[in-house]
Amino acid sequence: MRTTFSIFYILLSITTRSQTTFADSIITKASLQFTISALAHDSMKGRLTATPESKNAANFIAQRFKMAGLNPLAGNDKYFAWYPIIPESESQTAIAINVMGAVKGTISPDTCVIFCAHYDHIGINPAVSIFGKDSVFNGANDNASGVALLIELAKYYAALKINRYTLIFIAFSGEEIGLLGSAYTASKINHSYIHAVVNFDMVGRSINRNNKKCMVIAKRSKRVIKKLNAEIYPQKEFFIPDMFPAQDLFTRSDQYSFSDVENNVFFTTSSALDNYYHTLEDEFSTIDFDFLLLVAKNAAQACKIFTK
Repeated sequence: MRTTFSIFYILLSITTRSQTTFADSIITKASLQFTISALAHDSMKGRLTATPESKNAANFIAQRFKMAGLNPLAGNDKYFAWYPIIPESESQTAIAINVMGAVKGTISPDTCVIFCAHYDHIGINPAVSIFGKDSVFNGANDNASGVALLIELAKYYAALKINRYTLIFIAFSGEEIGLLGSAYTASKINHSYIHAVVNFDMVGRSINRNNKKCMVIAKRSKRVIKKLNAEIYPQKEFFIPDMFPAQDLFTRSDQYSFSDVENNVFFTTSSALDNYYHTLEDEFSTIDFDFLLLVAKNAAQACKIFTK
């Protein structure tokens, strides 16, 4: 029996290492940097939902989804899913965009796993702009970082091609103004066909210099974290529980719109205590790309617990 178990663990180690090598070949720092530099550029003017710059960001993400190997979903406008926003103070309806792409499941294609991140941010500060100063809330960490990770996961799983369920990748807008994009999508999908919802928000900087880990917040966080950590090599105990329960982080990002889905998981490495949170200083230069790369690779390997 001892020999049998030894062979099993050797084979498991070889498989895990090969998957790690595959992730290394697909998920790159340069690709993460390219995505964030585009989305957090001043020309995007803070990606406020339903603005021309928000549409520019959506076009960029759609092109990245296409290059990643994702297919458009039936019923959408290619990679765009339009939805209405009715401002409280105005009678005219604004139109916003969620960006969606999919990888068809191999065994149970009618059941889906949703991977998501919001791409909108809070626009510009007009009070500062009149003085000719930097007025753009670039949102590099919040949440260009999550979208960059989402795109790397799309590349990884589209290339891997072993997903049991259909994988739907969604870049939501409207998060900063009330989870509007995810709420609209959640209202249009039969939740009984959703196996899991996995959301990434603010993952480009570590909690602090001494804690370069990724928090995972879920209904049964302890069990989920144990399974996630079991999938990654060589990192162990990389995923940790919520360090800021008083902030109620789980209710403040897009997975909360699908709160009745059993496997409902939120990945974040930050909180509202982040020094650059919703400030003009949340810039490309503040992202720790070595750390973000580690988060992306570990998430790609670990999230197979939801796809297989």
